[in-house]
Amino acid sequence: MATAVAARAAPARRLGHLDFAVMSVYWVAIGFLWNSMGLLVVPYLVEHLVGRQLEGTATAFMENLGTVVAIVWQPLAGAISDRTRTPWGRRRPFIFLGTVGDAVFLTAIALSGAYLPLVAAYVLLQLASNTAQGPYQGLLPDLVPAEQKGTASGYYGASNLIGTLLGAGLSGIILAHAGVGAVLASVAGALLATMLLTVTLVPDRGAAAERLDPPLQLVVRTFTAPLRERPFLWLMASRLLILMGIVGIQTFLYFYFSNVFFHGDASKVGTAFSTTLGSAIVVAVLVSFPAARLSDRIGRRPLICASGLLGAAGTMVLVFSHYQWVPSAVLQPLAMALGVPELAAQASLVGLVIGLGLGTFFSVDWAFITDVVPATEAGLFMGFSNLATAGAGLLARGLAGPIHDHFNAGPPILGLPGGYPVIFTIFFVWLVLGSLAIYRVPERRTRTSS
Repeated sequence: MATAVAARAAPARRLGHLDFAVMSVYWVAIGFLWNSMGLLVVPYLVEHLVGRQLEGTATAFMENLGTVVAIVWQPLAGAISDRTRTPWGRRRPFIFLGTVGDAVFLTAIALSGAYLPLVAAYVLLQLASNTAQGPYQGLLPDLVPAEQKGTASGYYGASNLIGTLLGAGLSGIILAHAGVGAVLASVAGALLATMLLTVTLVPDRGAAAERLDPPLQLVVRTFTAPLRERPFLWLMASRLLILMGIVGIQTFLYFYFSNVFFHGDASKVGTAFSTTLGSAIVVAVLVSFPAARLSDRIGRRPLICASGLLGAAGTMVLVFSHYQWVPSAVLQPLAMALGVPELAAQASLVGLVIGLGLGTFFSVDWAFITDVVPATEAGLFMGFSNLATAGAGLLARGLAGPIHDHFNAGPPILGLPGGYPVIFTIFFVWLVLGSLAIYRVPERRTRTSS
């Protein structure tokens, strides 16, 4: 296998499906890690260590602190790897050391036993994980021929979504049957296994950009060089707005089902939420490869625009969910299968629409970034793009949360608690603006006919 990948390592040669699968498998573990932590492990540990009275504040403080570390450190780690020269390559040492650090700090989280040690271990986990992630993201532009970036991006997007599905589903099963320690051990095992595949089978022979700058100069360049690339900034603006809409929907969907349809019935809320989220991820995985291949033929911009508009359409379904628009012949069997009212079953179908947009966005967005960023500084620019990824969550939750609470305290709107039509309309606007912003980014690739 190593021979097969290495034989096609040069960007001038075409890569095979096995090559792409090996290059992207580490993303499965990254998705598994952060979705397990965000959806289950952190809420579970905070609840047990802090108690319910302060769980919201304690969780927000820890996650926001970790997000700041990720935003600052990932582009720096990528920039350092751009300029690193070692016999083992410029990306591999960071991927190896960062992943070993992941395993160490996951163990520390399992053994924390109190809130402050948990916060310290979580922040160090962010530091270790982003030490690996920034350089890892630089491998794609290092190795993939220009005409195959769409295909490679499809694999990266699908792998990330599979990791999300594992984090949302498998980790919950493990937690229920074996406890939080087993979840953390399974995540550490997945990270170490996929890291070993990456550092042994994926070539790392991209030329270092230039000699490593002094520390202060490196920091300044890392956070100023991308600001001089106008197409890159427009791409980041589009990415930020679309992700703010997606993260916003994901954040408030559970509360939406609980407050609108089930009034706190955890079992029914969990069924509707899992059905919606699960169907969105499955559809997203299925659409990833066709969307990525299509972007090589017709361009990236139309598909990223379509992905945002699909997400916007999904938000409108939720805004008008008090009205039936799907035939009863379809809704009745679905409602009976899920054990929920017909309108709740109708709302769960939004996962299919959002899944189409989600899969298209994650598979094509990656290719577009690699088209735009300077090849010799891919680690820096790909790491810098995490500002949009991580910042989307901070902004979406920070802006929508108070608005949601304010309008929920008022009269209903469109038959729903007032906060939901308002915030979902805001998400709609973000998604539409992100879709339009992508047309400020020029296409920089040769379209293929096959």
